[in-house]
Amino acid sequence: MNVEKVFTPNDTPTITYVDRAEHQLQQTLSDYYKIPNVIVSVSGPSKSGKTVLIKKVVNEESLITISGSGIESGDNIWDRVLNWMGAPSETTSSTTKGFEVGGEVEGSGGIKLPFIADFEAKAQLSGTHSREKETGKTFGRSGLEQVAREIAGSDYVVFIDDFHYIRPEIQEEVGKQLKSAAERGIKIFTASVPHRSDDVVRSNPELRGRVAALDIGYWSQNELALISRRGFHELNIDLSPEIERTFATEAAGSPQLMQSICLNLCYSLNIRSKLDKHERFDVSPGVQSETLRRTSAFTNFAKMLSALHQGAKTRGTERKIHSLIDGTNGDVYRAILLGLKQNPTGLAFTYDNILDRVRAVCTVDAPVGSSINSALEQMAIIANEIQPAASPLSWQEDVLDIADPYLLFYLRCSNKLQELGA
Repeated sequence: MNVEKVFTPNDTPTITYVDRAEHQLQQTLSDYYKIPNVIVSVSGPSKSGKTVLIKKVVNEESLITISGSGIESGDNIWDRVLNWMGAPSETTSSTTKGFEVGGEVEGSGGIKLPFIADFEAKAQLSGTHSREKETGKTFGRSGLEQVAREIAGSDYVVFIDDFHYIRPEIQEEVGKQLKSAAERGIKIFTASVPHRSDDVVRSNPELRGRVAALDIGYWSQNELALISRRGFHELNIDLSPEIERTFATEAAGSPQLMQSICLNLCYSLNIRSKLDKHERFDVSPGVQSETLRRTSAFTNFAKMLSALHQGAKTRGTERKIHSLIDGTNGDVYRAILLGLKQNPTGLAFTYDNILDRVRAVCTVDAPVGSSINSALEQMAIIANEIQPAASPLSWQEDVLDIADPYLLFYLRCSNKLQELGA
C-alpha cells in the first residue's frame, strides 16, 4: 500500500474518506438529488470537499462538470455540456428522392423525360428508368433544446462548479436558463463559496422555492484529524493527538489541504509505503516545519503574495514604515499580512480583528485605521486583477474573506513573507 493511495489530495479519497455523519450531508444531498425539477446548490469553503461529496451521491460517469469561470452567457453552459457529450458543432441532414419513368416511348422529335436531359427519341424506349436526387441541410447546435433532448429525465447531472465565478451581470441570464432547464427535467447542481451561496437564487428571484441549498460548512479540527488518524493507521503509523491537531489547524478547514499535509509528512519521515509492523512516531518541531514548508510548494501563491506585499502604487507620497515583531520594518501592507499570519488562524476577519492584529505585530506605533481600511480595499483590487475570475480575497462590508485556504496556508507556512521582508 503506497502512501499516495492512502492520502489523495487531488482524487476522491477511499481509505481516508470522512462522511461527517453527524451533519447527514450525504443523506441530505441524496434526498435533494431525487426531487424532480429542483436545482441543488452546494456551498462551502474552497477545497472543503464539495465535489467529493457530490461524487459520493452522483455516479462520476453521470456528472457533467463545467466551471463557472469563463462563462459569458447562458448558451455557454449548454455548449460546454454538448462538448462533454462529444456532440459535433454542426450536423448535416440529407434527403434522397427517386424518380421513375416507365412504359414505351416512340418518336423522332426532341422528347425530354424527367431528369433525362436532351434525349432525342429515334427509336422505341422501353422499360423503367430511374434517377435519384440528394439534397442536404446543415444545422448548428440548438443549445438547451438539444441538451434537453439528450438528458432530460435521466440520471445525468449538469454540475456548475464555482458558480460564484460567473460575473454578476451574466448571472441573471444564467439563472433564467437554469430555471428553464430544471423545468424540462434536467438535473442541475451548483457549487459556490459560503459568502456567495445565494448567488443562484439572487440571479433570478423566480428560482426561490426551486433551489435546495446545502451548506457543508467548515471542517472542524476533529473531522480533519480523522483523515490523519485513518490514513496513518492504514500505514501502521501512530501519531500523537497533539500532532494531529497541529496539522488540522493549519489545514484551515480544508480536507484537501489536510490530505496534502499528511502525504508530505510521509515524505518528510521517509515513508513511502505501509510499514511491516505498527510503530509510534514522535514528530519533532523541525519535521513539522519541514512538512508544512514542503506542502506550501503545492499551494504556490508567490506572485499574489508579492503583489499584496508591495501594495498599490503611490503617487509621490512615501508610506510610513513600522517596526514589526519579526525584526523587519514594513509599511501598512506588510503589517496586515504579518497580522493575518498570526494565531489563531481563520478565513474571515472583521475590520476590528484586523486592527487588533496589526497593532499586535507593530512594536512601536501602528498604522491608523484609515490607512488599514484603504490598504484592505487595494489588496482586494490587486487580488482580483491577478485572478479576475477566481479572486481568493475579498473585502466587503468590513469583512476580509479569504476564499481559498491555500492562500492563507501559503502565507503562514511558506518562507515567502520572510523573504519579502529581507
